[in-house]
Amino acid sequence: MKKNMVYFVLYIVILVELLIVITERDDLEAIEHEIRDKMITSLAKSYKQPLILAIPNKETTFDIKKKEPHNVALIPVGLVNDEEKKNVTYYIDVDGTRKPPKWPAGGISSINGTDTYAVDLSSGNAVFRMDTKSTGNYKFVAYCEVERVLPEYLPHHLMEMLIAEVGEYTHAVSDQVKFQVRVTRAKGLGEEEISGGF
Repeated sequence: MKKNMVYFVLYIVILVELLIVITERDDLEAIEHEIRDKMITSLAKSYKQPLILAIPNKETTFDIKKKEPHNVALIPVGLVNDEEKKNVTYYIDVDGTRKPPKWPAGGISSINGTDTYAVDLSSGNAVFRMDTKSTGNYKFVAYCEVERVLPEYLPHHLMEMLIAEVGEYTHAVSDQVKFQVRVTRAKGLGEEEISGGF
């Protein structure tokens, strides 16, 4: 009888230990699911953030006597990863009727430019390069767009959760930003400034 009682007590102890382990496992799983859900929601929010094109210097002056072309920095804000940074497309067109000489119909982009006007991506950010010899005040409008690239490191079930959370935000387009470049000829000895009006 005593022997059976010892086995019964051991059996009860083992059952209690097993219940404790199961409860701890369930608690850890609940915490893990909560962390996973917060991570997916946070990641989805970053993809839903608007794409913004920042132009730090919206009014610049370019002297045509300089040998280098004029540069205007175009900085995208709201990109989530390096893949998106590589795939941003920039678009620039004139704002108004006054076009600089040889400006292409429909404007330029980071995909197509000319020798005189181009969007250079070699520095990491985009730079609008302008190498005109015609003075005047030229107004432009720019925007950028990108296809969102979701992280490949996520397991399939988490990727499905992220896609469901992100929804239709897979293509981002920035608002249009206006900027202007005043092209002048600096006065030298005996010269007058030639200007197309500012």
